[in-house]
Amino acid sequence: MTTSAGPAVAERAPGAAFTEGTVAVQDFTVRYFQAGEGEPLAVLHGAGGPQLTLALDLLAQQRRVVLLEMPGFGDQANDVHTTPAQLAEAAAEAFAAIGIDRYHLLGTSFGGGIALHLALTHPGRVISLVLEAPAAFREGATSPADIPPEDMVRRFRVHPERVPAFTPPDPAVMARTWPLVERLLASRPEFDSELADRLPEVGIRTLVLFGDQDGIVPAQNGRTYRRLMPNCSYILVHDAAHDIQGDRPEAFADVAGDFLARGWQFLLPEQSTLINP
Repeated sequence: MTTSAGPAVAERAPGAAFTEGTVAVQDFTVRYFQAGEGEPLAVLHGAGGPQLTLALDLLAQQRRVVLLEMPGFGDQANDVHTTPAQLAEAAAEAFAAIGIDRYHLLGTSFGGGIALHLALTHPGRVISLVLEAPAAFREGATSPADIPPEDMVRRFRVHPERVPAFTPPDPAVMARTWPLVERLLASRPEFDSELADRLPEVGIRTLVLFGDQDGIVPAQNGRTYRRLMPNCSYILVHDAAHDIQGDRPEAFADVAGDFLARGWQFLLPEQSTLINP
């Protein structure tokens, strides 16, 4: 399946078609953003919070896309959840409250680890799983908290000029959200052996994508998922850093959309490969 950015999409700011709503979950009021119709794609964002991208716009041309702002990334600080599994349970409850009980699931970076735990806990709800630069395994990684501001852009984006232009996280927002990220992710080992032992349980069809120039989580970590998960494809995206959706939105939407739509007829179901223009 080929997806292209037609004039109606390209001329608008990313996310223009999405509408915003709120849902109550575990004493939090969390936002969500949705667009499109059809079989749902539930989306869990990275540590920087929800981002509406051209890639999500393109995917919303094919299906209903629901991007959740996880508890702790909005106006309310999250001092409640102490493990990724707990936050994953809150996300599962939020999607159920929105009205989607069975869905494809996309997790980006920090959200990739949360998505894995949701799939482990609720395998019957997840049709298939897409992990974009997931941060559950981070061998050789550098914490964003330890990266000088002048290096941050190139580690996240090869093409920071592409819409939406890359901007460093707001320090005030990071001060509120980063304690949650550190508690759930940064405090865990680079190779989470407990999670690794459970990955063979994930029989859900899974696609793992890394940018070949990822400066946050080295791309070789993608091989861990491929090795341990029984139905996993691993794809390396050329000319992309950590933010694949920002660097290569059309390529991301093409390969993810094909994977979601075609199931086991996906062109690359059992091998690792490089997506190159």
